[in-house]
Amino acid sequence: MAHLQDKQKNALKRVPIILLSALLAYILLSMAFSSIVFHVLFARSEIEEKAGLLYADVDAKVYEREEIFFPSGENRLHGYLYAARGDAQALLIFAGGTGSSADSYLAQVVRFVDHGFAVLTYDCTGVNGSEGNWRRGLPQAKLDLLAAIDYAQSDEELSELPLCLYGHSLGGYAVGAALCERQGITAAVCVCAFDRPTKIMCGKAKEYVGLLAAFGYPFMRLENFFLFGGDADSSAKDSIDAVTTPTFIIKAGGDTVVPEEYSVGGEKNDFSNPNVALLTVSEEGRNAHSTLWLTAESAEYLLKALEEGETIDRARANVLDEDFMNCIFSFYTEAIKKAS
Repeated sequence: MAHLQDKQKNALKRVPIILLSALLAYILLSMAFSSIVFHVLFARSEIEEKAGLLYADVDAKVYEREEIFFPSGENRLHGYLYAARGDAQALLIFAGGTGSSADSYLAQVVRFVDHGFAVLTYDCTGVNGSEGNWRRGLPQAKLDLLAAIDYAQSDEELSELPLCLYGHSLGGYAVGAALCERQGITAAVCVCAFDRPTKIMCGKAKEYVGLLAAFGYPFMRLENFFLFGGDADSSAKDSIDAVTTPTFIIKAGGDTVVPEEYSVGGEKNDFSNPNVALLTVSEEGRNAHSTLWLTAESAEYLLKALEEGETIDRARANVLDEDFMNCIFSFYTEAIKKAS
């Protein structure tokens, strides 16, 4: 009997060790899994435009561009600088969304050139012509935009121009988050932007795996911290509120990619920056994440062609809504006048 009791006591002593070992194994395996997931989700991307205009679709003599390169951390980024016709009223740095390249928003880029802007576009880290074995994560977008701003502000000619920022989706987040980290930005436009990287990543994970996402959330935050340190979860809204830079927040009323609860400002739109302007596009067809700058007819055609897998007529799929574009032009023009 005594021998049996000793065995039971020894077994009880081993329980905490077993539990701690199991907990440690769970933590280590979860961290390893999180790292693998990041490398898969943010693998290097070679993007081919399916629906956007190609440079071959526009008149290269009218829309001349210079190939440029600039550093972002350890990598060299690739981009283009479009010269405005005549004297440029400002330099516009264009930050695109996830899965986009320096050419992905060409229809809008050429309209900005038409309106007197010099425009700088670029491939983010790990995309197309830019260096990087992978794209690392959502916070990298802010770092790449800061690198583009540094390039422009260090250039003798470009630094003489008023500096405007324009970003869509991930690029919209980058624009908002970058505002408080650089001086000399005249105006910014954030289209369909989210507020925090970890919040939207967790939200998207819940859409796929439900409550299981809660178990992975701490390790996702930890992986983000290992990769980006203090830049891991910068808030675009907090950054916008920390400055007085004129900022135009544009949302799509039917956005399912960046729903209201994840967007810059969320459902309250309670900005303390006195120079924030707000617009929600609610027109049916145009009120989606990537169609709000198109005409209703062009948006309808594009969505139908993508759904049915048809060959897309690029010209027909990229007809810009003039009211939308003029609203942005007016915002920039007013901000430039006030700053001069």
